[in-house]
Amino acid sequence: MTVISGSDQLAAFRGTWTGERILELVQVHDGRLRIDWALGVGKSHNIDFVIEAAIQNETYDLVIALFPTRRIIEERKWIAAPPKGLSITNLTPRPNDLCGPNLNPSWEIFEKNSLGALGRVELCSHCFHHSDCAWPKQFGKSLKGTQVIFGTQAHLERSPSFIEQLVYWSKAQKVLVILDEVNFIMKPLHRKIHKNHLELFVETLTKLNPEYWGEFHARWLYIAELLVHASTYDLRSSEWHMPFIPNDWSLSVQSRGYQMHGDAFVFLPFELKHFSRSSLESRERDQRGDIHFATAPKIKDDFLIYSGTAHHDFSQYRVGDQFASPFNDYSFENPETRWYNIGSRLGAKKYFYKNSVQILDFFSKLAYKRLKAGHRPLFIAKKCFLSFCARNLEKLLRDQGLKIKILVNGWHKELLDDPEVLPIIHYGMIGTNLFEHFDSAYCLTGYYVTECAVNGILQDILASDMKIPLNISTEGRPCRRKAGVLNSKDRSYDIHGLAQHALDYQEIETVLQAVGRVRPYTSPCEIITFQCGEHPKQKYTEEFASLGEAREYFGILSSRSEKKEETREKTQKAKQSGLTQKNAAAQLGFSLRTIKRHWATK
Repeated sequence: MTVISGSDQLAAFRGTWTGERILELVQVHDGRLRIDWALGVGKSHNIDFVIEAAIQNETYDLVIALFPTRRIIEERKWIAAPPKGLSITNLTPRPNDLCGPNLNPSWEIFEKNSLGALGRVELCSHCFHHSDCAWPKQFGKSLKGTQVIFGTQAHLERSPSFIEQLVYWSKAQKVLVILDEVNFIMKPLHRKIHKNHLELFVETLTKLNPEYWGEFHARWLYIAELLVHASTYDLRSSEWHMPFIPNDWSLSVQSRGYQMHGDAFVFLPFELKHFSRSSLESRERDQRGDIHFATAPKIKDDFLIYSGTAHHDFSQYRVGDQFASPFNDYSFENPETRWYNIGSRLGAKKYFYKNSVQILDFFSKLAYKRLKAGHRPLFIAKKCFLSFCARNLEKLLRDQGLKIKILVNGWHKELLDDPEVLPIIHYGMIGTNLFEHFDSAYCLTGYYVTECAVNGILQDILASDMKIPLNISTEGRPCRRKAGVLNSKDRSYDIHGLAQHALDYQEIETVLQAVGRVRPYTSPCEIITFQCGEHPKQKYTEEFASLGEAREYFGILSSRSEKKEETREKTQKAKQSGLTQKNAAAQLGFSLRTIKRHWATK
């Protein structure tokens, strides 16, 4: 394991791996490369350098960079300050504020039903802002000659052939695709075509003039009619090939379908294209007649993935391709960061409420100590517990004499600079650097998923008759979550080994993404996670099997212990003043039995 430790080593590492060096690695590894760098190491800035080197050195005609959120895109160098003389496109979402309350409801239905072509004609043409709105024109021929395209990963989630379409429109020959992975590999690949949507599609096609549209229209009608009645066996044939989708035909079908069936009509050719490219073992027809299948994005061009700590084998399994991973054995750390973990099930959703008094008591008292010392903690919890935790933590801190407001949303830099404001965020939050100046992160709850959720990213590429039952158990001290196949006879399958990676990715990786908001790998921080799992790249500074062990380590007394200590001190003070046990009990209001229990202690 190569360890990059401290600011000097990190600076040298960043200086070494320039955009040009990363592109050299892409070429050396046949256009398939994965960059495994922890949060805060500089993935986003390195992406900027790679894009710059790729275009300015003319290594590629087109770079397509996809990110998990719009916020991350807006922070990119060439978005904030576009260089002159280059063609850069930032694929923006539909402007809801411009569409307004009259068009938004219709657009939501059109988008859901794949009626985009019809919407741009019927809705956009009647919009007051139509002449000034760039959104309807950002796809298609307008992308010809574009050198850099920025967009969100949602495009690729909706359409696995999205990259292929962008390359076709741009007419580029040498293409580099960059994916800032984050949670992309957790997105489900499963798709479904409803039987009633297919029947309405067939009915619509029969109303169009076949002589006018020619052979390809007849081909679409023939395939759609076959699919209405095809069995699972039929669906798993490799002979399902879909025709071309001309723009004018697409608009005519959408228009006629919407006229005939209104909001019930769904334009299916794009989804049927995805079906024809899906894995055969994922296809099946359920009892209701709906067609199920799974398809992963297919990227033929050079492909560069930036990842955090997702296991290499699992990442390859989800993306469906082999990638070189030269940084897989690198670990990044700040030597002053202290990382603690409470390996107990108390933080699980099932047990949290009934244990919340002692959990929040511990974290409020630790936060009090840190705040008095000039530190500021970021709190983290499951989304369903945010308001509960914020409300009770705020009360506990105020009871200790601190005027603190804990916010669950609405943060901005000026507000977070207020020393009397502390934020609490939920697991799954990504793409924000608002909390970099906080030097502690405390997880008030754990984050766990079910066998169904693990199945959702592990076996969603398989039909129901091919799936292997999984099992998750919690065992050991400190507790660890273990995943594998339910039946021992199935242990020879790859799924058995991948199940643990899938579980770790959904649980501990989600936790690491949240605590990563305070940049523990590159800045000195105090981290306390509350998880039955190991850190994938480093050892904990200390790990506790129970909340009691954590209290003892940090010197945090429970409310019960504090009350007991207060009673002992009062009893000893009464004893030293010369009172008898009976008189002390009467004066202090304690029972004689309580006085006797604390009389001899010191």
